[in-house]
Amino acid sequence: MNTRAADVRLVSRLAWHETVSFLRTPIAAIFTIAMPLLMMVIVGAAVGNETVDPATGVRVMQFVVPAMIVFGIAQGCFGALAMHLVDLRDRGWLKRMRGTPVPAWAVTAALAGTSLAIALMTAVMLFGAGVLFYDVQVVGRTLPALLLTLLLGVVCFTALGFAVVALVRNAATVQLIGTGLLLALAFISNIILPDARMPLWLETIGWIFPLRHFGEAVRDDFNPFLPGPGFHGDHLAVLALWAAGAAAVAVWRFRWERPPAGAAAAGTAEAEPAARTVSGVSGSGAFGSGISGSGASGGSHRSGDRPSPRRLLGGQSAHAMLRLRRDPSTAFFTVVLPVLLLVIISLVFGGSQVEGVPLPVFMLAAMITYAVGVSAYVDLAEAVATDKERGVLKRLAGTPLPRWAYATGWVACALQVTLATAVVLALVAVLGYDVRIALPAIPVMLVAAVLGVACFAALGALVATLTTRSPTANAITLGTFLPLAFISDVFVIGGPLPAVLETAGDLFPLKHLSHALLAALDPAGRPWPWTDLAVVAAWTLAGALVLALVNGRRFRRGAPA
Repeated sequence: MNTRAADVRLVSRLAWHETVSFLRTPIAAIFTIAMPLLMMVIVGAAVGNETVDPATGVRVMQFVVPAMIVFGIAQGCFGALAMHLVDLRDRGWLKRMRGTPVPAWAVTAALAGTSLAIALMTAVMLFGAGVLFYDVQVVGRTLPALLLTLLLGVVCFTALGFAVVALVRNAATVQLIGTGLLLALAFISNIILPDARMPLWLETIGWIFPLRHFGEAVRDDFNPFLPGPGFHGDHLAVLALWAAGAAAVAVWRFRWERPPAGAAAAGTAEAEPAARTVSGVSGSGAFGSGISGSGASGGSHRSGDRPSPRRLLGGQSAHAMLRLRRDPSTAFFTVVLPVLLLVIISLVFGGSQVEGVPLPVFMLAAMITYAVGVSAYVDLAEAVATDKERGVLKRLAGTPLPRWAYATGWVACALQVTLATAVVLALVAVLGYDVRIALPAIPVMLVAAVLGVACFAALGALVATLTTRSPTANAITLGTFLPLAFISDVFVIGGPLPAVLETAGDLFPLKHLSHALLAALDPAGRPWPWTDLAVVAAWTLAGALVLALVNGRRFRRGAPA
């Protein structure tokens, strides 16, 4: 009995430590707990909370809250857990734990217990908000079935998180699977687009994976109009099969240390920036392309000559592009995801009209706006904050690379990525959905894209300057950009927004950038969007001014950049 009690205390302490560590990681806490809650608020504002049945008082949010609970649990138990596991493995934490008296099963149980605790926090917070603010009802007769379904869903997605880490060596690929794949499945599994009519092949893919079954079972348990106790054997069986298969793969292939090949690959989220830092001060890496005898911009010069500004700028821009190509998760969210969203949403709601234009036209403008925000705001802030945290910016003083070339290189990279993504999006829209882009629209789109990149690059640089750690910068940029995307005509969520959210969207540049691009693409023709471009320009000037003031004050105090 004493041995069992000691084992329970050991697992509890490890689980408590991991839970506290999770809550102290801003990006993990925002994506797992805060983001589903924020999505629920925004979707609730868009679809309303009208009464479905006056006799019972059931409202629309009775069927929205369950989807947000499912997404939050899946994100915490699968996406966040997988990324945390691979980070622990690649930093050597798991290997060091094997050298202590702590048994392997206790470590595994503690990590699984952390997933359960996070899932419980997420579900309780979302359900509590639903009951307090949206009059979500508790269906007593299905409560046992609901608890069993949630528990089985936690087990299933936790096992899948372990299985992904067991099978995939590269941390960036794990992040791509844990977030990108989950988000894509959420669109075709009636989670983000509930009750949407999808093509048969997308429906089939959705039913293969467990997220669809998890969502359907939980939603049915919240549905007071369905008879019976709520035990859906078919959905539960699929969840159990996926859990058993994932657990078997995890037991068979799980490694407690990083595989040898992982060190040479574009490795972990923690190791990758260090490799980038080294390349940044070497003769063949980040800044070396402008310092060494042969660089990205071609040509040669005598040893000891100061590189030309064009060469420095070209080398830094090439390095920034190389970093993007070596990071699959960043490339996915910046380039691939907007194309997927354009394809999926246009397939599902192909005949709809939004803002007076066909949906594919609207989605083309919205996804170009998304690409601008992610590449120039989210990615730039994270990259600069990482270099700052690793000491790269401080060491720039000892290299021929001036700060303006470093900053301009990242802005040029964001502009290149935006334009390349816009070209791909335009080709998909034209070839796949018969969108017509008139020649006079191209100059307007170019002006809007360049101005948008400048605006969000200034704001992203300001975030990186004011923060001390890259996870904090990432949490701030994603935590502000994603909610604004929902209220700024970037993400379509099903209906007109309340006046307060419309006003909030009007205050920020994202909505005006989207409207400027939409004005250029409107088949009916619209005048130059001077007002929208003026708002974006005003935000650009304000961001640049504040950034200059902050940096000037720090230089006067002698603080590091």
